[in-house]
Amino acid sequence: MAASGKSLYEGVCRETQNPAGCLQLLRHDPQITSAKNYFDLSRFILEFGEKKATEGKEYILQIAKEHPTPQITLCAKNTYGSLPTSFIIARDEMINDPKSATYDALVIGDGPAYCAEAFRKANVENPPINKMMTLLSHIAYYAIEHLT
Repeated sequence: MAASGKSLYEGVCRETQNPAGCLQLLRHDPQITSAKNYFDLSRFILEFGEKKATEGKEYILQIAKEHPTPQITLCAKNTYGSLPTSFIIARDEMINDPKSATYDALVIGDGPAYCAEAFRKANVENPPINKMMTLLSHIAYYAIEHLT
């Protein structure tokens, strides 16, 4: 199903709690901005999330080396170790079970929320990549929700 008027991704961004951040994050990805249906949009967003989570993993591992608290280490190794796979699982579920995919997309944000708390407790600024992962989780949820 396609939406008329503005692009699909703009409509999904308006549904999030951070429309401006969503638009800023997604507007440079030509696949996302040109998606013609919600299935493709959701797939492109989840692929984008997987890519960003993979990039973020190295960054968060570096923070864990600089601030080796148990919580930040757990964040780096477990949360960011499995975050890319979480986006893949949600993408694969979209085909046959979009309802489960919406749930899985939403809970992707639980890991970055844990990490944000770990950074707060260690007096370390929550890095932009972690904030981005939370936002991407919500964006993916709202996009996939259109398939249910």
